[in-house]
Amino acid sequence: MEFTHPELGSEIRSISGYYIPREEHTLNYKDREVLYILGQACIDTSCCGSSAWSYVQVPGFLVKRNLREEFPAVSEVEAIADKADRAKVREVLAAMYPGSQVEMW
Repeated sequence: MEFTHPELGSEIRSISGYYIPREEHTLNYKDREVLYILGQACIDTSCCGSSAWSYVQVPGFLVKRNLREEFPAVSEVEAIADKADRAKVREVLAAMYPGSQVEMW
């Protein structure tokens, strides 16, 4: 599947708050690269209260970076389908970024 890389440091607003993708990294796992994004999210305009948290977003294995020259960058990724691999990647990232919510596609 195609993954459009977010503009790092740019606030994305929603009806109840916003999120900001901060950093993009890869993690070596079984001779492949796992693409992941670090960011922060905040609920600040909800009728039910407010909250903020850090997140790790995992689109999947990086298959091919930069499919086109234009902005924003688009890469090909493959979802991590195997349950054991998903659990291990989640465990590694949770240990690297304690307290962050790990979200896998």
